[in-house]
Amino acid sequence: MNRIYRNSWLIALPALILLTSAVFPAKPYRIEGAVKNSATGKYIENAYIYVTSGEEEALSNNKGAFTVSTWQELPVTLSIEHPVYNKKKIRITDASQYQLIKLDPKQ
Repeated sequence: MNRIYRNSWLIALPALILLTSAVFPAKPYRIEGAVKNSATGKYIENAYIYVTSGEEEALSNNKGAFTVSTWQELPVTLSIEHPVYNKKKIRITDASQYQLIKLDPKQ
């Protein structure tokens, strides 16, 4: 009987691996893009970009570019915030498409 319990991990390990691969994709989705001012066309630095239902986040650089990696299944919703601009949410269905996000200045 003791031998059965000792070898039971051999059965549990493949099940755990299969369960984990069903929950998470093989590699994270990489969402790339840039944030621009809708009125002037200038890139926006330090825009805060995050996956709404997760913990993945990024800040846009001085050229407005950002990259967010997520293990969540697509589609995901990105929220984009900046103190000078109106908040925007976009739905990402294809991580391979470059996202050009235009924010409207606050009035």
